[in-house]
Amino acid sequence: MVKAMKKVKHKKSLCVFCGSKNGNSLIYKEAAKELGAYLAKNKIRLVYGGGSLGLMGELSNSVNRNNGDVLGVIPKHLLQIEGINKNHGEIIITDDMHARKKTMYDNSDAFLCLPGGIGTLEEVSETITWFQLNISRKPIFFLNINGYWDNFRILLEHIVSTEFASKNLLNYFNYFESLDTLVPSLLSSLEIDSKE
Repeated sequence: MVKAMKKVKHKKSLCVFCGSKNGNSLIYKEAAKELGAYLAKNKIRLVYGGGSLGLMGELSNSVNRNNGDVLGVIPKHLLQIEGINKNHGEIIITDDMHARKKTMYDNSDAFLCLPGGIGTLEEVSETITWFQLNISRKPIFFLNINGYWDNFRILLEHIVSTEFASKNLLNYFNYFESLDTLVPSLLSSLEIDSKE
């Protein structure tokens, strides 16, 4: 007698790009903690850069404290610089930054960008490029805490207005000013029912 195989439900995963520093306002740190608790509560796996410092550390610590799942992806050369949250879920160590981004992409269903530095900007810019080139159609979100990404939005509008990109560029991602405003779109994109 052949038994029917039980279909395993894929756990939804959100890749979060964010800084290895906390920034100059506690609001960034608090937002990372709040996001971590939210992800754990809604059983959304965090995929992130693997570091233990700054917003990356705050976010992964928060997910872990709330019994959520974490996948950290970090290249070898950053292990000594950023450290790694060894006890926070699964860790993948890559050979270089390019492999790190590809691994994060392959293990995620959507992308969310928190405040961060040049590395964060580079990661989300490449993700937008993949969307533009139709390599990826995974949703991209910005959590625009304290107006952090306002000037980036102005730059993208300038790129469009000077005709170095089509108007469609501005439709590839969405900005949200708070976690509360982000939640409905995030849950919808991941096809998850909210846990009230």
